[in-house]
Amino acid sequence: MLLMWSNVRKSLQAPFIERAAIAGLILFGVILRLRQYLIGRSLWLDEAMLSLNILERDFSGLLRPLDDHQGAPVGFLLLEKLVVTLLGNHELTLRLIPLLAGCAALPLFALLLRQGLGKTGTFTALALFAAGAPSIYYASEVKQYSSDVFVAVLLLWLTGEVLAEKFVKIRVPKKLFLALVGALAIWCSHPAVFVLAAVGGTLSLRDLLAKDTQRLKTTLAMMTLWAASFAVLYFVSLRELTANTFLHDYWADSFMPLPPWSDGGWFLSTLQATIENPAGLGTFWILPAGLMLVGWFGLLRRKRGTEPVEGWSFGASLALTLLAALAASALGKYPFGGRMILFAVPILLALAGAGVETVSGWFRRPGWVGHIVAIVLAGLLLYQPLTTAAQNFASPKYYEHIRPTMAYLQANRKPGDVIYLYYWAVPAFRYYAPFYGFTETDFIAGNEHKNDPPGLFAEADQYKGQKRLWVLFSHVYEQGSYNEKDALLAHLDEIGVKKRQFIQPGTSVSLYLYDLTGR
Repeated sequence: MLLMWSNVRKSLQAPFIERAAIAGLILFGVILRLRQYLIGRSLWLDEAMLSLNILERDFSGLLRPLDDHQGAPVGFLLLEKLVVTLLGNHELTLRLIPLLAGCAALPLFALLLRQGLGKTGTFTALALFAAGAPSIYYASEVKQYSSDVFVAVLLLWLTGEVLAEKFVKIRVPKKLFLALVGALAIWCSHPAVFVLAAVGGTLSLRDLLAKDTQRLKTTLAMMTLWAASFAVLYFVSLRELTANTFLHDYWADSFMPLPPWSDGGWFLSTLQATIENPAGLGTFWILPAGLMLVGWFGLLRRKRGTEPVEGWSFGASLALTLLAALAASALGKYPFGGRMILFAVPILLALAGAGVETVSGWFRRPGWVGHIVAIVLAGLLLYQPLTTAAQNFASPKYYEHIRPTMAYLQANRKPGDVIYLYYWAVPAFRYYAPFYGFTETDFIAGNEHKNDPPGLFAEADQYKGQKRLWVLFSHVYEQGSYNEKDALLAHLDEIGVKKRQFIQPGTSVSLYLYDLTGR
C-alpha cells in the first residue's frame, strides 16, 4: 500500500516538476538576456552602421541597398524603424526587437524539444540554450541574428505540429497557417529559406512514404507559395545583397569548398569554430560533436513513443536545415560561420541533447546508471556555458563602449580643437554625436588605410602645426603583429607631444590629445 501510494504521488508530482524545471530554465535564460540588455553598453561599429541606416531613411528607403555594406532582412528593418518611430532613438529601443526575439525563442525552443525529445534531452538542450553566451549577447545587439533564431525555431515547431497531426487552436488549416507564416518569415529572416527547404523536404518525404498524394499536393502548393515569396524578395532586396563583393570577400573563409574533398580541413575547422561560437559550448569540441552525431542517429532510429513526432522526421528537419545552409555556402550565397549561423544553434543543441539522451539510454539497466551518465554528460556540456554566463553576469563586457569617451571629449575640448576619428570609430561617433552636441563639421573622419602605414602616416602629417589634435580610436584593425593604433600613435609621438589620454577601462575605445606644433 505504501509503495502504491508512493508511485501515485510520484506520477502526480512528475509533470508539475517537469513543467517547473522547464519554466525555471526559461526564466533563467530571460534573466541572463535582460542583464545583458540593461547594462546600457554603447552601440559598436556594426550596430552603429545599421542603426544609422534605420534612422536616416524612411520606410521605403529601407528597401534599397543599405550604406556601409550592411545587410538585413526587410521585415526586420521595417520593425526596427517602427519601434524607433514610436518609442524614440535609444540603444534600448533599437535593441528591443532582438531582445523580444531572444526571450520568445526560449519557450518556443522548449515546445520544439518536447516534440521530438524526452525529458533528459529537453532539459539538457534547453539549459544549454538558456546559458549560451552568443545567444545571450545577440539578444541585445541591433542586428537580425537573434530574430533569425526565433524564426528558425518557430518554423521548426510549426512543422512538428503538422507532423504530429495536431495544432494550436487556430481556426485555420494547419498547413495553410504554416504556408502563410513561412511566406512571411522569408522577409523577416534570411536563413528562413534554409529552414523552409528542410521543412518542405521533410513533409514531402513523409507524404511520399505514406503514399498520400492529396497531402503531397498540399505540401507542394505550400512550397510553391514559399518559392514565390522568395522570388519577390530576391528582386526587391537579395539580388543586390548577394552581389556585394565586400561582404563576399569578408566572409570568404566561411564558404564551403567545391568540390568538398578539395579542402577537407575546412569541415573540421568549421565544426570546431561553430561549437565554440556561436554554439557557445567551449573549445573542447570533440564531446559535443560526438554527442550531436550520436543524437542524430538516435533520432533516426527512434519510433514515436511519448514524443508526438517520430524521431526520423524530427531529425530530418534538423539535419536538412544544416545541409541547405551548407549548400548555399558552397554556392557562395550565404556564409556558414560565426554569427551568420546563429539560427542553427537550437538545431545543434537539440542534437546534443538527443545525444545525451541516447547515450544514457544505453545504460537503462540498472536505471540509476543511466541517470548518472546523463548527469555527467550534461554537466560536461554545461560547464563552459554556465561558467561564462556567471562571469558575464557579474562583469558584463562593454567592448566598444564609446559614450564615456565622447562625454570626456565634450567636457574637455576647446574652440579651435581638431577632432580626428580613426575610420572605424566614425559610425559610432556619428550615431552619438547629437547626444553630445557634436555636428558633422566638428570632426574629421579618417580614411581607411589597411596595411598601408605610409598612407596612414601621411594623413596624420596633414595636421602638423596643430596645437590641439584629438585622436579617437575604436575597433582598431590588427593583422599579425601590426596594430594600426599602435603604429599611428608611434608616428604621432615622433612628430608631436602627447598631452593627454583617456581610456575607459574594460573597453577598446581610447582618446588622445596631441600637440603637433613641434617637439
